[in-house]
Amino acid sequence: MASHLTSASLATLLTAGMATVLFASAAHGVGTQGAPRHLHFYMHDSSTGPKPTTVLIANGTGQPLKGSGGSARFGDTMVMDDRLTEGPTPASRVVGRAQGFYVTASQGDPAVLLTMNVLLADGPYNGSSLAVVGRNNVMMPERELAVVGGTGVFRMATGYVLWKTASWSGGSAVLELDAFVYVSPAAAGA
Repeated sequence: MASHLTSASLATLLTAGMATVLFASAAHGVGTQGAPRHLHFYMHDSSTGPKPTTVLIANGTGQPLKGSGGSARFGDTMVMDDRLTEGPTPASRVVGRAQGFYVTASQGDPAVLLTMNVLLADGPYNGSSLAVVGRNNVMMPERELAVVGGTGVFRMATGYVLWKTASWSGGSAVLELDAFVYVSPAAAGA
């Protein structure tokens, strides 16, 4: 009987504690979000030429991926440091860099697991960054990846990035990225 009362008391204390934390979080704005901030830019990715921005660092030993012509295999791992620009042409104004890696993580579709930091170097977000993670099936017309964090103006950010291939030729691609980013007022210092 005593252990039953102890379990009931523990459950009551845990419930009261959780309610207190939730109430305190709501009172300080944690978890509240306004309208998303929209960022639009182009990412220039090239694995060819004298200064490639993407380099194969580990050869996958799996089967060739569909649609790759045998050039991409399950397990291939690439590291990248791509320019982010305002427009789709290489001469467009640079607004930052996309640095990270991706791994061909599907044994069928040409899909990669991508992890990158979007480092912004211009305008009101200069010095801030976004952390982006997700599955990128390169053959789909539009992909969605998650914003899982950030720094500076984007501290504790959440959101998503809509990702489209603007052009693709040989080992070079221009990707159009639309980021929709939510920042809690508490994290933004509001």
